[in-house]
Amino acid sequence: MIIAVIGQKGGCGKSTIAVHLAGWRTNIGKDVLLIDSDRQGTARHWSLTRNDENLPTPETIQLFDRSIGRSAVNFSRRFDDIIIDVAGGDELAIATSLRIADMGIVPFQPNELDVWTGGYLEDMVMPAQALNNKLRVLAVMNRAPTHHASTDVRRAVEALSELECIEWTGHIVKERSALRRCVPAGALIDEWDQPNDRNAIDEMVGVYQLMFAESARGLAVSGAA
Repeated sequence: MIIAVIGQKGGCGKSTIAVHLAGWRTNIGKDVLLIDSDRQGTARHWSLTRNDENLPTPETIQLFDRSIGRSAVNFSRRFDDIIIDVAGGDELAIATSLRIADMGIVPFQPNELDVWTGGYLEDMVMPAQALNNKLRVLAVMNRAPTHHASTDVRRAVEALSELECIEWTGHIVKERSALRRCVPAGALIDEWDQPNDRNAIDEMVGVYQLMFAESARGLAVSGAA
């Protein structure tokens, strides 16, 4: 399966989602390629750090622009799964990735500027789906405030529910310090104990299940049961 993690804005948590999808698939024995198309190299840094710690690590490469599509199609003959961490706002990389992906996932932060980009992304998803009829693109909310009464979350849910080509899943990942800290350290959230955050684990496993429902039982974390 080829999965593109996309977004119009930076800082919405694309790399965090991408490395968890790639890392957990690797941990259950899949042959995984993680493509980092962001020149900031967050996913690549995670992979290098993880490898230094002798942890199971997906093969990771950096590709940019049109080379993403050609290479991903070629690599799909070798790898079970390919996860593409697409740079925020990189229109060429987004369009190229969507044309060859089986699934796309868009993390939105619950603020007006982030949610406003949904319509812009739909303008890229629609022509991609016309060329790639297997493509589904799902939306999740990420870095949501933990306070249950947040009006930002409610307003964002209302706006995301109106999207047409991007499917609002109803899944929310909240702002968690453990998630912010584990990725720079080369860890996955269920490997992180400074502190261990069961809510963060379950929320991120929920994202995994949206992409890989058929294999969720292979995860050695509570949310995959």
